[in-house]
Amino acid sequence: MTSLVITGSHLTPAEALIEQLPKSWRVHKLGSVGGPKFKRYDWWGSLWGLVKLPGLICQAKSILQLIKAKVVISFGGYSSVPVCLAAKILKIPLLIHEQTFAAGLASKITGRVADIIAISWKSSRGYFPRQKTVLTGNPVRREILRVKRIPRPVIYITGGHQGSMIINQTVEQVLPRLLQQFTVYHQFGKLPRPAAREHYVTKAYFSVGELAQIYSQAALVIGRAGINTVTELAYLGIPAVLIPLPYTQRQEQDVNDRYLKKLGLAVVLPQEQLTPPSLLAAIEKAKNLPRTQRGAGFPRARVKAAAEKLCQLVVKLSREV
Repeated sequence: MTSLVITGSHLTPAEALIEQLPKSWRVHKLGSVGGPKFKRYDWWGSLWGLVKLPGLICQAKSILQLIKAKVVISFGGYSSVPVCLAAKILKIPLLIHEQTFAAGLASKITGRVADIIAISWKSSRGYFPRQKTVLTGNPVRREILRVKRIPRPVIYITGGHQGSMIINQTVEQVLPRLLQQFTVYHQFGKLPRPAAREHYVTKAYFSVGELAQIYSQAALVIGRAGINTVTELAYLGIPAVLIPLPYTQRQEQDVNDRYLKKLGLAVVLPQEQLTPPSLLAAIEKAKNLPRTQRGAGFPRARVKAAAEKLCQLVVKLSREV
C-alpha cells in the first residue's frame, strides 16, 4: 500500500487531489502546529521560528519514517516547511503546489528542495526553477466542477475558513433588506453563530455537497478574495462582492480580486470602506454587471483537468521511489 503525506494550509485543492488518487493509497495529513513563521515585518517572530525549526523537522522525520511515506505533497503555508525539509533529508519524493498568482514564502523555501513544483497560473513560473516546474492549474473539487447553474434569488456569504467578524457585523445590519429579496446562506466559520431568521441559513462550514447546491442557485457571492474561492467563482461564472483581507502577504487578496474583476465577475469593496450602505451599493452594482464578457479569458479547461494532472504527477513520483 502506498502511503502519501499531504501537508500545508490550503485544504481545498488538497481535497480535490485526494478525490483523484487510487483508492488503495493511504493518505496522511501532516503539519507543524504553531510554527515556524517568517515575516519581513516581524523579525523577532521570524527568529523564534528559526529556533523552533530543527525540532519541528526532527518531529516530522519521525512521523514520516513511522508511516513509511512514499511521497510528500505540500499545499503551501508555514506548517508545511518542516515536513518538506524532513522529506528532503529522508530522500522522500516531494511535490509542492502553488495556488497563487505569484509564490508564497513557504513555497519559495520548499521549492528549492522539491522534485516537482506544480503551479496554478503562468505568472508563477518566474519564481521557481523552470526545469522542474509544471503548469497544472488550481484543482477544484469534483462536486464543484459538476455544478449546473440555475441562478435564483440566493446570496452566499463567506468569511473564509476562520470567518470574518467585520463582514458578519455589517451583514447583520443589512440582513432585513436582503431577506426581502433573497434567501441567504451564510458560512460564519469559527465565530459566534448569527441569530436565526426565516430564509437565512447559517453554518460554520458547508460540506462540499451543500456548497455545490448553493453555488448552483447563487445569484451573488459576498466574501473574501482567497485564491480558491476566486477560482471556483471564475470557473462557475458567479458574480461577487469581494472584500479582500487586508495585510496578506504581498497583498495577495488584492491581486486575486483584481483578477476576478478583470473577468467581469467582481465588485471590489475594500474593508476600510465597508459599511452597511456601501455593501448594499456594491451588491446592487454586482447584480448589474454586464453578462456578455463574464469569465472571458479564464482557463476553464485547465482548471477542470488540474486535479487529474496533479494526480498523474504524484503517481509518477511514487513509481520513481
